[in-house]
Amino acid sequence: MPINIQPILNLMQSILQSVGQVSSLLPPFILPPSLLPPSFIAPPSFIAGYHEIAIPVPTPPGITGLPPFIYFDISNLFTATQEQAIKDSISLVLFNWSFHLTQKWNGGLNNGLSQLASCSNTYATKNLRPIWYNGVAITNGRKALEVAMDQFTQMIKDNGLGKSPRARIDWITIPFYDPIVLTTTSTTQTRIPLNFVVNAASLDNPNFGVGFNTGSMMHAWLHRAGFLDPKTTSYFISEASMCVMRGSQPKTPGVPDSLYYRVFA
Repeated sequence: MPINIQPILNLMQSILQSVGQVSSLLPPFILPPSLLPPSFIAPPSFIAGYHEIAIPVPTPPGITGLPPFIYFDISNLFTATQEQAIKDSISLVLFNWSFHLTQKWNGGLNNGLSQLASCSNTYATKNLRPIWYNGVAITNGRKALEVAMDQFTQMIKDNGLGKSPRARIDWITIPFYDPIVLTTTSTTQTRIPLNFVVNAASLDNPNFGVGFNTGSMMHAWLHRAGFLDPKTTSYFISEASMCVMRGSQPKTPGVPDSLYYRVFA
């Protein structure tokens, strides 16, 4: 008798619906329950409950009205180690945002070229504008990165000042599926909840680590900022995230981009 995997699909959908449409987030295959680890067969986050975490917000020069913290309701299903890894990846995304703005501030001239903008300008040539953008045409990776980081500022303010809906970080574990942080692309510019689903199986993968976690989190933030996939070479959402993973350094011959963007969703 064939194994009924519908209960597993239902469980995944109940979790992923917290961030929006599900269809684009599901992996290409789902293992039957008999092959899944016991940790997968667990109550969804909304049953297990949540607790609040607060992440300190850096204060780059020239930016006013920032909150001291951004806040998330994180699933109780994460272990303490997993939760710390998630906090670290969010903090590193905030560091990259702050460092970009500090370099761009350029002593008050606000015309500097940050390392992250320079890296993005070198490699990103496609899908340079967020869905909601109606301004002057974005023609290069530098401008795309600057628009994205300004949108991060908007999302940080809306979250930390309570203007957007409560942000949730939901738990799921999908064995043999590399993406770490999953979310959907926002179509609006303001009051965007910073909702994510984190694949605990990949978060625990010893082949990954803080760099991959941060790159995947950065990719998810860019989705929430309105940028679309595909997650391949030359596309802004991938190139900017890979720049973060490389510390804005040039690509290394012999290291394929796919090694990095395998963890993007």
